[in-house]
Amino acid sequence: MAPDKSSRLTIAEMASYVGWAVQRRLVALRLALTPGDDPRANNAMYLAIEIFWAAFLSAAAAFNAPFALRLGASNADIGLLSSIPALLAILVTLPAGQFITRQRRRMPWLLGSLLLSRIGYLLVIFIPWLPLGNRGAGLVWLLIIFTIPAHFFNVTWGPMLADVVPETDRARVFAVRNILLAGVVTVGVFLAGRWLESAPFPLNYQILYGVGFAAAMVSIYYLTRLKVPESYVPELPAQALSPAALLRGWRDAFKVEPDFARITLNTLLHGIGLWMIAPVYILYYVRTLGAEEGWLGLNSMMANLTPIIGYYLWQRGVIRLGENKVLRWTIMGLGVYPILVGIAPSLTVILAFTALYGLVAPAVNLSHYPMLLKICPTAQRPMFLALYTTIMNIGAFVMPLIGVKLAEVIGPPAVLIIGGAMSVAGSSSFIWHRLRTPDTLALRHAEMAAPRPAAE
Repeated sequence: MAPDKSSRLTIAEMASYVGWAVQRRLVALRLALTPGDDPRANNAMYLAIEIFWAAFLSAAAAFNAPFALRLGASNADIGLLSSIPALLAILVTLPAGQFITRQRRRMPWLLGSLLLSRIGYLLVIFIPWLPLGNRGAGLVWLLIIFTIPAHFFNVTWGPMLADVVPETDRARVFAVRNILLAGVVTVGVFLAGRWLESAPFPLNYQILYGVGFAAAMVSIYYLTRLKVPESYVPELPAQALSPAALLRGWRDAFKVEPDFARITLNTLLHGIGLWMIAPVYILYYVRTLGAEEGWLGLNSMMANLTPIIGYYLWQRGVIRLGENKVLRWTIMGLGVYPILVGIAPSLTVILAFTALYGLVAPAVNLSHYPMLLKICPTAQRPMFLALYTTIMNIGAFVMPLIGVKLAEVIGPPAVLIIGGAMSVAGSSSFIWHRLRTPDTLALRHAEMAAPRPAAE
């Protein structure tokens, strides 16, 4: 079901406005954060410009599953595209966390792994020309293989952000990055959807991925401009690398940092249902409802348009209310979205639900990850994040396979409703199993209440 001409005109006007707003925001950032003597301001500017260019590749990657389906991928292949990267993350993340924890200069490893992961999108261009029996399955496995360096990159990315962005600036810097990402992806997926419908297949996809790859190379250049301090390397005994010592270390991590155990368990309960339905959306849209690339691009555009408003509002909400309260009272809303999609009578109604979802998701993004960074000990942050990521990916590996199988038995709408209900129930753990670590609001109140030295 395609939107009518009047709605297309309205959406085109919206996309034009978003593009203008993003450009204006970049100009404001450039004027406010001109490179100078303040490394914090320079780093914030480079992080903003970097995400602007990286967003072009994100817009192209939004069409990974549709491209695979057009090339002949099966439902099972799409399920693997969600589950196998999670399995690889389980195998890669902990060794990568151990390795990075012992490196004082981490940026070369971050940049190298990011470059290698993005080369995969360059190779995607050649898939339609290869003499493969099932080019769709070939595309799926190519994308899967290049998630290996991406997992290594993810282990280094979080600690690097914590090093270059002070805690007091994180809500603002993260919000700006996400606003720029959402704005560019909004326009990008809209234009990409129209392009894919009008240009001949498979040249349309090949050009799309080529443009995304070129823009991604520009983003890597701006990452090289960051001023990143050398990392503290804790004195760890040699036996800490043995499997038995690792198991003891995991157990000790949960004992020493009880909030790390809380946020890990709560997030796992929250994510189980959402991981299960991750590959079901595209199967439901394309196989059941007959959505074409134009509508898929339009839905992705809506998913990135309203978060621009959401990030702008919720960065203020986090400052006013604190990460803990915002996280507790918004995370259950993420599970409501798949329930609404499952009961929606048409593709047009789904667009409205996607827009509403985009207003809620920024609240979770701006509260959950900063709390995770606060909870992880600074000296061992890569290892703690690696442990957290490994546990999450166990669920992310198993649940998509279950979701695809269930969809074949009871249908995609029922699976979406069940997965959403599971997420709502699991997310309530953030209310009855609360985090104890002081958030930014609590720390600010503590600073205000602290006695000040008397003036002489």
